[in-house]
Amino acid sequence: MERRIAKIVRLVIMAAALVALIVFMILHVRAGLGTQISKLYLGLYIMLTLWAAARVFTLSKDLFQK
Repeated sequence: MERRIAKIVRLVIMAAALVALIVFMILHVRAGLGTQISKLYLGLYIMLTLWAAARVFTLSKDLFQK
């Protein structure tokens, strides 16, 4: 039971991180992509968002499979 609670906590934290990354990415794009470093940051936001989405997917799959 303890491992299940830990998985739920990790899932909630990663889901919150995913939402925060998406919001920050949208705010960054709305501020403008005029410089080269801004485009680099956007690429990093995209990679982190994909990583967080993959983690949320695997955690939820592992949690609800059993």
